[in-house]
Amino acid sequence: MDDLTMMQLAYQAAQQADPAATWENPRVGAVIVKDGAVIATGYHHQFGHQHAEVAAMNQVEHQADLVGATMYVTLEPCAHVGKVGACADALVAAKLGRVVIGQGDPNPHVSGRGVAKLQQAGIAVTLLNQQGSAVLNPAFHHFFETQRPYVTLKLAQSVDGFIAAKAGHPTKLTDDRADAAIHQQRAQMSAIMVGSETALTDAPQLTVRHVPITHQQPWRVIVDRRGRLQNHSAFFDDRTLIYTTNITFAQQVPQAVSFDGELGSLLDDLGQRGIQSLLVEGGGALVRAFLAANLWKRFDIYQTDAVLGTGIKGVVGNQGPIATQTRVGNALHQVIYREAK
Repeated sequence: MDDLTMMQLAYQAAQQADPAATWENPRVGAVIVKDGAVIATGYHHQFGHQHAEVAAMNQVEHQADLVGATMYVTLEPCAHVGKVGACADALVAAKLGRVVIGQGDPNPHVSGRGVAKLQQAGIAVTLLNQQGSAVLNPAFHHFFETQRPYVTLKLAQSVDGFIAAKAGHPTKLTDDRADAAIHQQRAQMSAIMVGSETALTDAPQLTVRHVPITHQQPWRVIVDRRGRLQNHSAFFDDRTLIYTTNITFAQQVPQAVSFDGELGSLLDDLGQRGIQSLLVEGGGALVRAFLAANLWKRFDIYQTDAVLGTGIKGVVGNQGPIATQTRVGNALHQVIYREAK
C-alpha cells in the first residue's frame, strides 16, 4: 500500500465530516497503518472537539500498537494549544514512527511548526504537497492565504428571473425544503450579509434556525452606506456589524463601522476580525456589486418554480458555467464558481 493510496483513504475519512459541524475548523481525516495494515481511521467531527489525529489514535485499543506506526493525515498537525491540545504533541507522545501529510496548514500558528515539532522528536515526516485539503476546505484555506473571507453569493429568484414582486415588499419564493438547505449553508458561515434595503424591507434575522448547530450564530453584517438604520435599534446587537460611510452614524452606534464605501476595504476589515467565510444574501444590488468587483468565489442561485411576471429583476447575464445543479424543494439549486482572473 503506497502513500498516495493511504492518503486517499484519509481524504475519504475527512469527507465524512459535516462542514456545518466543523464550522471554522477544517475537515481533516487520518489513517493509521502498522505492519502494512490499516489499524484505525478518524476524522474531525465538530468545532472545538478532538482533531482527526487524536480521533484516529483513540480507535486503537492497545496504545502500544501506535509505537512505530505510520499516520496519514490530510492537513499538517497543529502545534499550538487552542480549544484542544496540540496534535503534534499527541503524535510525539504516542511514539509514531512516520507521519505523511497531504497538505501544509496555511494558518500561521501552524504552518511548518507541526512538521518541525515532529521532526525534532525523531519522527520521519513526508509532505505530499497536495491540494486535497484546499478542495475540502476552500474557505479555511482562502482566508489564511488572503486574510479575507471566502465570499459566497446567494440569490433566490422566480423561474422568470425576479427576486421580488415589488420594491419595498418582501416576496417569499422558497419552500420549507429549500429553506432548510439555505439554513444548512448558513450554518457553515462565519457571517451573513445583506444590504440596508433588504434589512429594512425584510427585517431578516440572519440566523440559523431550520437546522441544529453546535457553534455560535454567524455574525450579522449589513452594508448601510447612508446610515438608514440609524433609528432601527432592532439591528443593534452584539454580533452585528453595520458598515457605513455616515460618520455620525458610526460615532453614535457601537455596531456601526466606518469604511470608505469600497467592498474590498470591507472584506479587509472582516478578515482582520477573523471572519473566514461570508454569505451575501442580497439584495440584488449588493450581489451585483460583488459580481462587478470580482470579489466573490462562489454563487448559489435558487431558481424557484414561482412565476411573478413582473417585479425586481435578479442578476442578469452569464456568471460562468454551472458546476452543480440539484433539485431541493421547489427550487433548482445551481452553483457557480468564479474562475481566477
